[in-house]
Amino acid sequence: MNLRRARADDASRLAALAHWVWLDAYAKDGVEPRFLPYLAASFTPAAFEQLIADPQQALWLVEGERGAVQGFAQLRQGVLAPTSAAEPWRVELERLYVAPPCTGQGVGARLLGAARGHWPGEALWLSVWVGNDGAQRFYRREGGRIIGETDFVLDGQPIRNLLFAFP
Repeated sequence: MNLRRARADDASRLAALAHWVWLDAYAKDGVEPRFLPYLAASFTPAAFEQLIADPQQALWLVEGERGAVQGFAQLRQGVLAPTSAAEPWRVELERLYVAPPCTGQGVGARLLGAARGHWPGEALWLSVWVGNDGAQRFYRREGGRIIGETDFVLDGQPIRNLLFAFP
């Protein structure tokens, strides 16, 4: 298992993995038309190239023995958590995606460790869909605590998410 920062030439593999993981998590009843604009805008090689080049973002990935991308973590610096809590969490773990066959193998823990150490002294926060019980268990097990709720808006519809923070 190789943990490293993403490079521009990883963009296509990251886009493919993002589609796979997102659909596995959210397309429980199949691929709905409302998913398509979000997927088309968010998970393209060009979108990942922009993220990789942005100094306010950091992308880490884990590769398996044969160079297959097994997961990635995407961080954004300078984004306040949408909560009224007194502590200002300023680094968002926007995505932590692990290929479904690779869950439970330490990939997520390695990525979370890299994310937590990337901007030392900055508290990390993230949002998790209320229907993703596995992710909630993982973040709790890794020391995250719930600090509030927020909505992810997809096709104009709010989707309830829990806010987790790591000191």
